[in-house]
Amino acid sequence: MNMNKWYILLLLCALAACKTNNVDFGYSPVEPKAGEKIQFTNLSTSGEDWEWDFGDATNSTLKNPAKIYKQPGTYTITLKVDNKSSWTKTKSITIYDTIPGIECSVENADSLGIDIFSDVSLSALVYNPYKYKVEYFWTITGAEYTMLSENNESEKFSFYVSHSETKQFTIGLKVTLNGQSRDIVREYKVNNVPAPALLMMDEDSVYWSQRIFGSRAEEVTLLTYEEGIQLLDEAQDTFQIYNNYTVRLADLQAMVEDMIGFRIASRKIYYRTPDGLFVSNIDGTYPEQIDAQEVNALATDVVNNRIYWASDSAVFYMPLIGSENNKFTTEPVQINAIPSVVKLAVDPIER
Repeated sequence: MNMNKWYILLLLCALAACKTNNVDFGYSPVEPKAGEKIQFTNLSTSGEDWEWDFGDATNSTLKNPAKIYKQPGTYTITLKVDNKSSWTKTKSITIYDTIPGIECSVENADSLGIDIFSDVSLSALVYNPYKYKVEYFWTITGAEYTMLSENNESEKFSFYVSHSETKQFTIGLKVTLNGQSRDIVREYKVNNVPAPALLMMDEDSVYWSQRIFGSRAEEVTLLTYEEGIQLLDEAQDTFQIYNNYTVRLADLQAMVEDMIGFRIASRKIYYRTPDGLFVSNIDGTYPEQIDAQEVNALATDVVNNRIYWASDSAVFYMPLIGSENNKFTTEPVQINAIPSVVKLAVDPIER
């Protein structure tokens, strides 16, 4: 074989070597138990796409995933790189009898944290093949929260964090199995996520803000006079630009003579009179009374599908009405107890 052929052969071998990949992985701890978090480390020398099969009908596409096995046993783990069958590594892992663990409904809560006012469901992971009596006791420290579960002594526990000043909190779980107790502790950070806010001014020109999270609301906070003036427009519910046309209160008083304020949303007119709050079709047909109290101010939020209104004692909301005859099945919900609010608006910017 001449030198040129040797050179070509060596070059081909080098190129072939460049295309190989040493696929491998490890995990910690090396003797994991059911309910214990296992961290997998990808040791492959190259690759961009990862396919993990953990042998219990669960998968991951993360490079270095974490995993909790709920039951002890031996599982076959397969890592495939870049979807190539030749770039595959398989290992067996033995999961030993359990230590109690906690499973969180929020994906990657350990690393990404938990959003305020979002539902969180926790489950105790306990291996109990002999059906011993199990007792549970959940605690939360470092956070203001609202419990959604009936009690804190069941296998599952649900709640949401209800204060934006919370930065981090601790979940505690005491599991008593066959008379023996074990304590598990988890720490989570809290994400103070942006949200739309209801803006209010009372009759003394004091300005308030209250962030809204779905059906839940934050405690009200005071705004400075300068902030309030900037966010709450002066005219409020006496005129509105609708479909590029300016609708004024006087235009609608020809239809409802004693109307003193209105909002148009989703082809409905929500209006207030001395007799309370009403809704009608945009042509004035099928008027229905929503609230018989005197109403001081109105605001609509078409993004979150709501109408807000203020009475002398509190602020309320309910979903915008969609039926043609304006019959509604939901009841008004009181969102705060600020008295004598005379201006309302929804902040269009989530803060």
